[in-house]
Amino acid sequence: MIRPFVLVFAVLFFALTSPVVAQGTAVLLKPQANVTGSYVTLGDIFSGLTPEQEEIAVAHAPQPGRQTVLDYRWLAGIAQRHKVAWRPSTTADQILIIRDSQTISIGEITDAVEESLVEYGIPEPFIVDLSGETFRIHIPVDNAAAITITGLDVNRRTGRFIAEVTTGDGTAQRRSYRMNGKFYPVDLIPVLVDGLQRGDVVREDQIVLRKFPSERLQAGIIRNADELIGKQARRAVRPNEPLSARDFTSPILVKRGALVTIRLETANMSLTARGKALEDGSEGDVIRVVNLQSNKTIQVEVIADNEVRAIQAMSQ
Repeated sequence: MIRPFVLVFAVLFFALTSPVVAQGTAVLLKPQANVTGSYVTLGDIFSGLTPEQEEIAVAHAPQPGRQTVLDYRWLAGIAQRHKVAWRPSTTADQILIIRDSQTISIGEITDAVEESLVEYGIPEPFIVDLSGETFRIHIPVDNAAAITITGLDVNRRTGRFIAEVTTGDGTAQRRSYRMNGKFYPVDLIPVLVDGLQRGDVVREDQIVLRKFPSERLQAGIIRNADELIGKQARRAVRPNEPLSARDFTSPILVKRGALVTIRLETANMSLTARGKALEDGSEGDVIRVVNLQSNKTIQVEVIADNEVRAIQAMSQ
């Protein structure tokens, strides 16, 4: 026989722990809510509500890009206050609230600071270093993703500056951040987009110009792209780094022992002969070859692959 107080306890327990139905639909707690506005509504937290209940704002949303957790105590209180037919079933009931955002990266901030420094009167070219600043600025998704440099304090001697970076300028969502950095005068230096192995020849389409701080460039680096085109790597070379002249040489067009075409050109005639190279040579080098027809050694200028031009005044 079930005692009356046991029956009453069972009924109360069921009423407190079972989901309550509103308009034939159970009101359930959502595990997570992504919000875009400044407020969290009942509809963000619970499913199964009436359209009127869903629009009720019950809390401030976290800052853009941030999140917060609402626990069972807070949820029970807000449900009771707004007559939502829901009760926590365990103390583990909670919801994660995430405020969606759009971000402004450190690269975009750097670009804006560079423009402001130019307007300030810092001569180009230069680069801006915000290496101490790694965060992103999060702004509401309904705000314009724009930043303004509203303040700039520059020390021309040291290159250091303090910039006031502002988002949402002229709106209620206006926020400002103070950022420290330094600018460096730079030179435009040719670098390779891909690495080279020893013996590879540099093509024009492999070269791009990059900015490097002038004070960090060592002596002997190549500053003109024309000095690279057609050169042969003496060793493996890494991409996107300043290049040293000692790491390149003119490619060998004629190798010792190779058969070559000897050209002799004057105002009145053009002759060719076969020869054998006695030494290696790059374009423009003067080397010795044996004319296979006359068996004489002559001096020639290397002009192409296995092709040389006789130098009349120096021929024997």
